[in-house]
Amino acid sequence: MIVLKEEDFIGKGNERACYLHPDDKNKAIKVSYDQEIGRSKQSDTEIKYYKKLLKRKKLSWKHLPKFYGEVQTNKGKGFVVELIRDYDGEVSKSFKYYIEKDGLQKYKKELENYKNYLLENYIIFNYGMMQGNILLRKNSEIDFDLVLIDGLGDVAHFTLFNEIPYFARRRITRRWNKFVNKYLQEDWIEKHRDKK
Repeated sequence: MIVLKEEDFIGKGNERACYLHPDDKNKAIKVSYDQEIGRSKQSDTEIKYYKKLLKRKKLSWKHLPKFYGEVQTNKGKGFVVELIRDYDGEVSKSFKYYIEKDGLQKYKKELENYKNYLLENYIIFNYGMMQGNILLRKNSEIDFDLVLIDGLGDVAHFTLFNEIPYFARRRITRRWNKFVNKYLQEDWIEKHRDKK
């Protein structure tokens, strides 16, 4: 059993907390808050999807954290993923942080690369993806990648069509457009920038 301490805490979302792996500074462990009801549905969805991705021989993990399996911790069942870090060793910050700080225009190329990666690799993300679920990894001061850290996989009941490239791309495109329309409009960014 892996013992997670408060000093290992990195951040939290709606259902899960993320901790630095105590034995490997390049890995993180995600655990659900409410262990009485078991692991969260989103964790089950992500684990199932990660296992599918591991079967793909030539998948690039450029825009996804690598998956290292499931573990038991003192906070309940969890799973281990790559901890996304910048070139200087710092834990990468959210895309939301950067677009609120710098504006959206600066990251148009990274968004296009990210979208193309999702489409070319048939990477399904849930319909609730937002900028806080994406990290901006700095590979240098001028080279960045967007990395999806939460919301991987499909929570829809009927997912068979996700295995067919044409339908997978259609689903990705629909969800991408929803993401852009909801979270990547300049007026939304300006409104949230003013709250700081």
